[in-house]
Amino acid sequence: MKEVYVAFASHLPFGAVDQVGPHNFKNYLRKKAIASGKCGKDEIAKVVEEMYAAAMKFLSEVKEFETRTGLTIKTEYPPNEGSFMNTPAADLTLVMLEHLFAQYKGKYNLRELIDVFYLGSVISHKTDENAVHAFAKVIALRAGMNRAHAFTEDMACSSGLKGIGLAYDAIAHHGADFAIGGGVEKMSGVPDRLVRFGLTNPFDGHLMAGLADKTATMFGLTREELDDFAFESRQRALLWQGKHRFIASVRVSDSLTVDRDEEVDAHQMPRKLFSKLPTYPVSEAADAEKCKMVTAGNSAAYADGGGLVVLASRDGLKKLGVSPLGKVLAYAEATGSDPKSFILKPKEAIGKALMMAGLKWKDVGHFEVNEAFAAGNVLLMKFHPEITRDKMNRHGGAVAHGHAIGGTGGSLVVKSVDISLTDSVKYYVVSLCHAVDSASAMLLENPNV
Repeated sequence: MKEVYVAFASHLPFGAVDQVGPHNFKNYLRKKAIASGKCGKDEIAKVVEEMYAAAMKFLSEVKEFETRTGLTIKTEYPPNEGSFMNTPAADLTLVMLEHLFAQYKGKYNLRELIDVFYLGSVISHKTDENAVHAFAKVIALRAGMNRAHAFTEDMACSSGLKGIGLAYDAIAHHGADFAIGGGVEKMSGVPDRLVRFGLTNPFDGHLMAGLADKTATMFGLTREELDDFAFESRQRALLWQGKHRFIASVRVSDSLTVDRDEEVDAHQMPRKLFSKLPTYPVSEAADAEKCKMVTAGNSAAYADGGGLVVLASRDGLKKLGVSPLGKVLAYAEATGSDPKSFILKPKEAIGKALMMAGLKWKDVGHFEVNEAFAAGNVLLMKFHPEITRDKMNRHGGAVAHGHAIGGTGGSLVVKSVDISLTDSVKYYVVSLCHAVDSASAMLLENPNV
């Protein structure tokens, strides 16, 4: 088994995503009316009502027409909005790849040295018409990685981390010397209906928020605990803004370059506001009961994002003449059969990774565990009191910067490498839960400590 090192790292800033659907369609129309500049302030309300009525009439007529003719006519609310909504996911990936390759200043063509390229994605490769065929391989060729075996990995929220896990395995056990792994995801520019499918339990139609709420209730958590953690996550993330290393800035247009986590800047809230937010419904059924404690405030928002790392063997590092940023010690997965237990699975996956490396929980200096729901992080700290708040997502998590589903795992690995170098952390862990009742974890070491 060969040792595996992180040679280079890159991640996108998390792009904020505004959902567009039946619940806020009027607000969307209001923004459109204002942006058009064609109506005065006194006319906006009337114009919005007229557009809304026309849209509802059209939808009802389409449904009736389909019934009479047997035709299927695609009608859809406008796609979710965001800075990256018109930038293809493949192009965002290429931004990261170019940023990776630019970090190497040696004599070799690093692109031609890459043996494998594993890219995690859940939504993008299904909804982007330019990404439905050999997504990873097409990107590899566009990036000049002509000899790289490429593969697209779809494993819900752990997709990006799984991509890095597969890259690690390719070097450790299968003869590769250079591998790129990670993930990318766009939740903007996509119909909200399709995104929500990825956040719904396929067995009973319950939202992941509802499942997390059931588990949090079962273990006696309180709304106050979740809101406290979420508020602090936002505060920590705001303090870290602008201090990130390995950020691949995205030039969206002549007037817009994104180089900061947009959600962090856009939606800071005072602590008292968390307590006033309504809880989510357990499902999207009209008569669905409400969660007891899970809200938009203590859950992750939608986001665009991604992260990639170049992994190398010891011989590969020597060939390039570069010092490692980190060392991968273990990758592990855990799975079960109870969907509502998904937020508990990082505990099992992390435990497996630690056992593989002969380490204990107390040996880990930093845990980067995705905050899809604050409940999962709070529970993990309760199960393992040795995980202090300063060891858990010390610069905020998905509650603050958003969750890019298949891209987040790659981003969190890059973020954790950054933290380990900045704070001189010896051992650190990245873990994400994913549907259904599963999780992945990666254990890394800072070889410079």
